[in-house]
Amino acid sequence: MSEEATHRRHEAIETVHDVVSAMRAIAAGRIQSAQRALESARRYHEIVLRGLARVLPEAFNIPPADPRLTTLLVMTSEQPLCGALNPNVLALAERRWLELKQGGQVHLLVVGQRGIRQLLARNITPDGGEPAAASLDGLHDLVKRLATMLGSRHAAGTLGTLRVIYSRYQSISEQIPTEVQILPPDLSFAQPATRARAPLRYLPPDRLLAGLVDEYVFISLYLLAAESFTSEQASRLVAMDASTRNTERMLESIIDLERRERQDRITREVLELIAARFAE
Repeated sequence: MSEEATHRRHEAIETVHDVVSAMRAIAAGRIQSAQRALESARRYHEIVLRGLARVLPEAFNIPPADPRLTTLLVMTSEQPLCGALNPNVLALAERRWLELKQGGQVHLLVVGQRGIRQLLARNITPDGGEPAAASLDGLHDLVKRLATMLGSRHAAGTLGTLRVIYSRYQSISEQIPTEVQILPPDLSFAQPATRARAPLRYLPPDRLLAGLVDEYVFISLYLLAAESFTSEQASRLVAMDASTRNTERMLESIIDLERRERQDRITREVLELIAARFAE
C-alpha cells in the first residue's frame, strides 16, 4: 500500500470514528431523559391499573374479547445502528405470528419503517404500520396515532385481543424482547388486599369505565413505546461504544503503518544517496 493510499485510509477511519463517537454521545444524552420518562410512565401505569382493579370488579364488566381474533402490535426502531434490537424483536414477533395464526385470525401492525422492511424480507406482509418515534418528544404523537388506529378497529369490532411485542429495557447492556397483553386488561396482580369501603365515584359508571379504559390503553401504549425507545438508545449506545473502540484500534494500527512506510521511504532515500555517492 502506498503512502498516499494509507493516508486516505487514515482520513476515512478518522471520519468514521468522529461519526460513531458523535452518535455515542447523542445516545448517551438521550437515554438519560428516556430513563426519566420511562420511570414516570411506569409509576402512572401502575396507578391506572390499581384504579381499574379497585372499581371495575365492583360495578363494571368488560365483555371478553373474541379468542379467535388477535391484533399483534410489534414495536421496532425507526433509525439504524442499534445492534440486535430489531432482529431480536422480529424473531419473537415472527414466531408468535405463526403460532397465533394457527388458532385464528391475526392482524399484524408494526411500528418502525425498518421493522416493516425487515418483515417484508422475511416474506411477512404487515396489515398496517406507523413510523416509530425518532425522539422522546415524538412518543406522544406516536401513541395518539396508534390509539386512533386501534380505536377504529375496536369500533368496527375487529380488534379482538391486543398483544404487543417490544424490547423491554432492563439495563444499558440488557434489552429483552417481550410480549404483553393490553386488552382485555389483566388486573389480577393489581387487586387491592382489602376493601374497607366502597370507592368514591363522581361520574356515572359508564363514563367512568370509558375514561379509565381509555387512560389505561393510552398509558399502556405510551409505556411500551417508551420502553422500546429507551431500549433503542441503550442498544445504540452499546453498539456505538464498541464501534468507537474498534475505530480507535484501527487508527492506532494505521498510524503505525504510516510510521513504518515513512521510515521505509527515508531509508530508501538514504540508500539511494549512498549508492549515488559511490557511483561517482
